[in-house]
Amino acid sequence: MRITASNIGKRFNRDWIFKNVSITVESCSTLAITGSNGSGKSTLLQVLSSLTVPSIGTVSFFTGTQKMDDAGLYKCISYVSPSQEIIEEMTLEELLQFHQSFKQIAIRESKAFADYCGINKGQNKEIRNFSSGMKQRVKLGLALLSDTPLLFLDEPTSNLDEQGTKWYLSEINKLLNKKTIVIASNIPEEYAFAKQVLKISDYQ
Repeated sequence: MRITASNIGKRFNRDWIFKNVSITVESCSTLAITGSNGSGKSTLLQVLSSLTVPSIGTVSFFTGTQKMDDAGLYKCISYVSPSQEIIEEMTLEELLQFHQSFKQIAIRESKAFADYCGINKGQNKEIRNFSSGMKQRVKLGLALLSDTPLLFLDEPTSNLDEQGTKWYLSEINKLLNKKTIVIASNIPEEYAFAKQVLKISDYQ
């Protein structure tokens, strides 16, 4: 699925976070949004994923020449962010069942999913009892395994240890040329695969 942003900008009150961003991310290609902490990377990622409406400009999604209807767009998007909340009162099995009511996922059984994410010791715990690293692995696992053509990642290795980071890098590389991937990060290792790099400071 192709993403086309035309002259988009976002401001809060009178302050512009960014403006006049025009970019196309071709289907099954990759884009990295880079910049220092607090520069607006996450906000731009939210706009490109339609989680946030731009103050100016438009973001459109295309399958071939067919423009995607906004109503069904959520089924096409997987999104991971450090600030993203998951339902912590659920067990991993309950969370997987809930997720599948919205999107198809490659691994449906909780033990196999826990093994995939490397959190098999927490399989029967409620999510609220997971460590921050385990929660991040769960969020990444749901996004990486979901049958969606668009994948948006905001600082994906946040809260991950070295082993978790290696797992993320291994799994994301398996999805290259299979999904359209947009990542916001200031860690080069996280986005080394990106074919395009947008420096948000160029639009401030």
